[in-house]
Amino acid sequence: MRQALPAVSLLVLSLLAACGGADAPAPTPGSPSTTASPPPLPSVTTAEDPAGPTSPAPDPRIAVLADWLLGNQDSGGALQDDRGGDVCNEDSNMEYALAGLGAAFSATGDPRYLAALERGIRWLAARQEMADGPWRGSWFYVYACRPPYAPVATSPGAGVTDVRGVDSTGALFVYLLWLHARLSGSDALAQELSSNARGALDFVLDRDLDANGFTFSSWQLSGGAWRLWRYQYAADQADVLLGLRAGGLLFGSSGQRYAAAADRIAQGLAARFFDAGAGRFSEGLDEDGDLDFSEEFDGIFPQGYIPWVLGPSAEAIAAYQWLARGVQSDGRVVLFNGDPGYSLTADVLSLAASRLGAPRPAASLDWLFSNTYVAATGAVQDTAERGSDETSNVVGFTILALVGKGPFELGP
Repeated sequence: MRQALPAVSLLVLSLLAACGGADAPAPTPGSPSTTASPPPLPSVTTAEDPAGPTSPAPDPRIAVLADWLLGNQDSGGALQDDRGGDVCNEDSNMEYALAGLGAAFSATGDPRYLAALERGIRWLAARQEMADGPWRGSWFYVYACRPPYAPVATSPGAGVTDVRGVDSTGALFVYLLWLHARLSGSDALAQELSSNARGALDFVLDRDLDANGFTFSSWQLSGGAWRLWRYQYAADQADVLLGLRAGGLLFGSSGQRYAAAADRIAQGLAARFFDAGAGRFSEGLDEDGDLDFSEEFDGIFPQGYIPWVLGPSAEAIAAYQWLARGVQSDGRVVLFNGDPGYSLTADVLSLAASRLGAPRPAASLDWLFSNTYVAATGAVQDTAERGSDETSNVVGFTILALVGKGPFELGP
């Protein structure tokens, strides 16, 4: 039986947070190995405002990371999931990276990042299935990163030969359109791609939505037929909420269907996916509708990502505190046996803190830049383990963590 959580004030949250206090300058990483490599990261400084008090300058680490993403994007807009890799947007990785580029523009005003965001959106739109039929508005799970950017059949498990119609992919596309309009001060691109945006959200609502108001993950090819995979990821609901909320904002009175669906998710997500006994969000609901918990990274990510999207609530605060209890003396966050310390854990801890009004987890971000940032390339590894991948989504989330704003607070 679920138990009601007591209300927790944000002031109490700040006192209980176990992840450090105010921002501290990041340690300078090791020197680059080649002259073409990015420079060592400087610490954060402040710029004098001749009109009055000092104001913080953009964190210089943001530009270093965003420049790595620029180097991962081709002229057609495809952004590789990892440097030199063959695929794009597996698990929506490219879309998270593009959100990071939008956040980088918000922080720095560098027009290259806004232009890269637009190129990426256009690339995604060109891959979308827009012919009339059951797949209109959807994408395949993975695409090649080189022209003609064909879908790449990818198996997530035994008996499955491909995946398409992922709920997060369609929703995040619309969020990126809203973000571009917000940052550019113009809805021209959103208007141009309005059919794509509506198609994406209509597919999610017509083909992925369950009667409980939440979305199933995707469609899987098995035995020669496409079947709905009836697993509901908790973090996917936050992705879908972003897209539906963005659709309501973009389309106004003609987007009420999207706004209403967003409200249902926002009002019910915590009650359905949070377990008071565990003190955290589940990974998702399994095919029988039962809460499913993971002692791997998939069980960690929702604890910071959902609070960043939803904002303050008793459940969001409890999930954040669960994350914070894993912070070690060096700032690394360890939450289960064998946890190597993921960069993304530090990122989502920081995102949750920024949205909940808790102190920024400076020690965990410093750990990331001391241990998983690669000075020779300007990227961030998944973990501190030797040979760990350098992936675009991790770099994008690290930028979002450094910017420290909510998903609808990013602006020029």
